[in-house]
Amino acid sequence: MKTTYTFIAFALALLISLFSCSGEKENAEASHGSPRIKKHSKLVAPKVNSEYLLGDAVDFSIESKETIDSIVLDYEGQAKTYQEPNFQWTADQAKTGTQKLRVTVYTNGTTETHYPKIRFFSDTQPEAYTYEVIRELPHDPEAYVQGLFFLDDTLVESTGREGLSRLSKTNLLTAEKYQTVNLSSQYFGEGSTVWENQIIQLTWTSQVGFVYNRALEQTNTFHYTHEGWGVTTLNNTLVVSDGTEVLHLLDPRDFSETGRLEVYTHDEKIVNLNELEIIDGLIYANVYMEDLIVVIDPKTGKVLRNIDMTGLSSQFNPREIDALNGIAHHAATGRTYVTGKLWPKLFEVTFKPKN
Repeated sequence: MKTTYTFIAFALALLISLFSCSGEKENAEASHGSPRIKKHSKLVAPKVNSEYLLGDAVDFSIESKETIDSIVLDYEGQAKTYQEPNFQWTADQAKTGTQKLRVTVYTNGTTETHYPKIRFFSDTQPEAYTYEVIRELPHDPEAYVQGLFFLDDTLVESTGREGLSRLSKTNLLTAEKYQTVNLSSQYFGEGSTVWENQIIQLTWTSQVGFVYNRALEQTNTFHYTHEGWGVTTLNNTLVVSDGTEVLHLLDPRDFSETGRLEVYTHDEKIVNLNELEIIDGLIYANVYMEDLIVVIDPKTGKVLRNIDMTGLSSQFNPREIDALNGIAHHAATGRTYVTGKLWPKLFEVTFKPKN
């Protein structure tokens, strides 16, 4: 019996202890409130995804329970300080697309940070351009063109499709391939370019790129976190398209992403950006499945010109060819060449304003 009474007493003591601890925990939580930190300031304006044109003044409004000492707005590494809760901001060099800003509010020795997202469209309507064919040259009708560029005076072409993807040095005048590297059948080849003495080739969904020397000997591979479509070289930066409106800016030394552009006109974003080329410091981009080349300002992402390529493919059987894709500019002569996937011809063209 003594053992039984001792066990009952121990059990009662344990229950009392548990209830007591539970009550203390509830009281503690009640006294301290929610663990979520409540902000003293609120960003009233601009609203998320508010839309503006480049150069527009953006109205900001901050509400705070505390007296505001100052507000610092940071965009692209440029900071501006304001003393009033309501102010206007104009970017010195804004980019098109969705831009993330950082607004830091200083009150009584404390700081709170807000990250408004706003969207900029181009401040100008693209100029309407067309083309003129200077001459027609032969092209491999089995080449599913994904990349086209000049290595000095040699035309280099990369093609796609699993089992048919390759990188080739090609005779401009005859379309003869005098050196070719085939990709493993697991890869769907995409765009290609040259930086210094390195030739760089993308793949579509494998997120793997290949690096070759001028003899087309593979020297390295690299990885990226998006689809690979087109690629070109702007000074010491690789510009990579992924089939959306985004252009990724990569450092060719280590292939890290150093920035990005979102391509917009005055009223829309331009998606399906494909093969790319640099001509006179501007980015020329094929738009997949359209007879259209857009010319992009590399500083802002805005579209400067729309080049209407309608009619170029009309001489071919539409069942035997695919989309316009491939722009190569020979800087020394100033000549520009275009072609398409499975096209039997390569065209030397000039671009001119529409009448």
